[in-house]
Amino acid sequence: MSCAFDDGILMAKDTYSVLLVDDSDDDRLFVRRALRKSPGFVVVGELRDGEAAIAYLSGQGEYGDRDKFPYPDLILLDLKLPKKTGHEVLEWVQAQRIGNLRVVVLSGSFLPEDITRSRELGVDAYFKKEALAEDQQAMITGMEKLMQNQ
Repeated sequence: MSCAFDDGILMAKDTYSVLLVDDSDDDRLFVRRALRKSPGFVVVGELRDGEAAIAYLSGQGEYGDRDKFPYPDLILLDLKLPKKTGHEVLEWVQAQRIGNLRVVVLSGSFLPEDITRSRELGVDAYFKKEALAEDQQAMITGMEKLMQNQ
């Protein structure tokens, strides 16, 4: 799995809560399976569109109960989403100036313009979706390093 970039500062802890935002049931399944191999990540929510991601992060509507919908440490975000794109979600996150939230793009696209735009919007890492187990493990290792600031 390729990582286009990662940078940032976050204090390490034992487990990190993950919000998975992807409209593909299959892709969410693959990511969930990959994350299960790392005890450091716990999926706290799965969403299918960008509007739901913004509602979740802002605690609006049904997402207002933080016991039921805890605020994540990490968002795994697809770019091609219904209602609001991944880039629109990134624009919203950037405007909020949220402290320790980390955002990783998981996309089927490795187009330079998608990577550049994601970076401009403050994404912490960009991975191309891969189906091979060794590529998924490389992605998990990259995310662990990002979260532990290594």
